[in-house]
Amino acid sequence: MHITITQIDTACMLIDLNGFRILTDPTFDAAGGTYQSGGGRTLHKLGAPAIGVASIGHVDLVLLSHDQHKDNLDNAGREFLQTAPHIISTREAKDRLGLETVTGIDDWEKVPIATEKVPGLRITGTPCQHGSDEELHRIAGHVLGFIIEWEGQENGVLYISGDTVYFPGIEEIARRFTVNTAILHIGRAGFPQIGDRYLTFTAAEAIRTARLFKVKRLIPTHREGWEHFREDPASARQQIRDAGLEEQLVWLDPGIPFLLTY
Repeated sequence: MHITITQIDTACMLIDLNGFRILTDPTFDAAGGTYQSGGGRTLHKLGAPAIGVASIGHVDLVLLSHDQHKDNLDNAGREFLQTAPHIISTREAKDRLGLETVTGIDDWEKVPIATEKVPGLRITGTPCQHGSDEELHRIAGHVLGFIIEWEGQENGVLYISGDTVYFPGIEEIARRFTVNTAILHIGRAGFPQIGDRYLTFTAAEAIRTARLFKVKRLIPTHREGWEHFREDPASARQQIRDAGLEEQLVWLDPGIPFLLTY
């Protein structure tokens, strides 16, 4: 299996499996955008995509963790969905997007993907808690992570966390799957209105998750590019190294494909 992963923007990544191309959480707006969010919060986009829409080329599948937040689906990303042949997301996103190409799924639901390039390819939705307490999670709305499996896969699955914090659902994933490679949404997203509470993995929680899964590869994404990301990426990277995960850590250079060995 030939696998490359390319960091594009925020949690937008291009995962190429034997030429079957999967895009995650499309964000393609230029830097400098301002977006109104719920609760009187304003989002400021600081970073730009490493690869523009015009250069992406054909995409076979989009894995959209959720549609309700601009740092996971911005305006240009939403336009891009109009051209995507197949999108997997939450059932709520399917209703809101109104596209026939969306397959809406629940936690633990599996979707087989028919392609000769990756025999036995299937996607499983995994639970997320998009907030460090139940109130934040309720306000944020339903979010999915994803398990990617294929025929002949050895040493564990490929896991994409989606926007989540560490919560008991992470431990349930560990009980159900052996994870080889974990792509984790870090950044400790937060706002002054919610105080010390937060919405995505801290570096410490990413470390805890990587240790729980005993991963071969830890790939942080959703790590920079927005003003509301409260954890400095350089600090997060150093924390992961200091935790003894230097060999497992893959810190992607934006726009440059990384060859993932399985």
